Amino acid sequence: MKIVGKYLRSQASLLGMYALLLAITGGTLWLHDYFVAFWDVLLFTATCLAGYLVARYFPWRRQYQLLVASRNQALTVAPVGQTLFEEAYSQLLSQEITRRQELMEHNQAQQQAVLEDFGLWLHQVKTPVAALDLMLQTTEASKGDMKAELFKINEYLQMMLHYVKSQFDSQDLLIKSVKLAPLVRETVKKYAVFFARKDLQLVLKDLEEVVITDEKWLRFILEQVLFNAIKYTQSGQITIQASQNKLTIRDTGIGILPEDLPRVFDKGYTGVNGRIQQRASGLGLYLSQQTAQKIGAVLTIDSVVGQGTKVTLTFPEQFPNQE
Repeated sequence: MKIVGKYLRSQASLLGMYALLLAITGGTLWLHDYFVAFWDVLLFTATCLAGYLVARYFPWRRQYQLLVASRNQALTVAPVGQTLFEEAYSQLLSQEITRRQELMEHNQAQQQAVLEDFGLWLHQVKTPVAALDLMLQTTEASKGDMKAELFKINEYLQMMLHYVKSQFDSQDLLIKSVKLAPLVRETVKKYAVFFARKDLQLVLKDLEEVVITDEKWLRFILEQVLFNAIKYTQSGQITIQASQNKLTIRDTGIGILPEDLPRVFDKGYTGVNGRIQQRASGLGLYLSQQTAQKIGAVLTIDSVVGQGTKVTLTFPEQFPNQE
């Protein structure tokens, strides 16, 4: 009975209008001394109104029960409107349901991508952790070796931190004029121990350039590229040079196979050398490319197997939104 009462309350305007018209009709018939016909009018109109209300009741009840059942779950289908206004509201609700479903699918895809990226990162960070664990079980490991593995772990943690920021903090960007020389020298200094351990020569050329970029994100790209260069260079040198709004990092390492070059920026792709060396997760260059796009730069790679790899970062010539 409660649902019947709610239905009648929803029809209050119709019932009120009927009562008003009935009162006007009764008054008119009374003034013309024809009030006896009022009962016929009442019986006819009440029967018509009751038929109309009964006919409307069952579709209304289905829609109401659908809404009640959807209170504690996601609404996937909008109720069908019976009137012009209800149809308009139904269309708006359908659009909102579609938008929410698309947003939910987007969020689920983003969460899945984050989980996949975390799996790649976990694979990479396990290598220095395992190496450090092995060193702790032996008495021959030096403090220098342990510090090197700890440094790698810290670098991988910083990589994941930057990744999380890039995924969820789109406002974390400050484009300005940046001097390359101090930034490059400060970054290179972090990896001095690896240059010394491998006896690699470092060559810095023409770094007195000022570029338009975000200093923090540029540092992240430089760290990823430089760490890769050190990782895959067993002897020789690494050269960092700036010219004509470009920053180039060139090494004399093992190089990249021609068939691997088009995919080096793909997420999770390590290439033949990466799989042989078992040192890559396929995440570093992917994040570097994504970050370069974020700061408006272009990151490219050229390589010759057995001769080395050249990574070039081309900076924008003007600030964003400026003609």
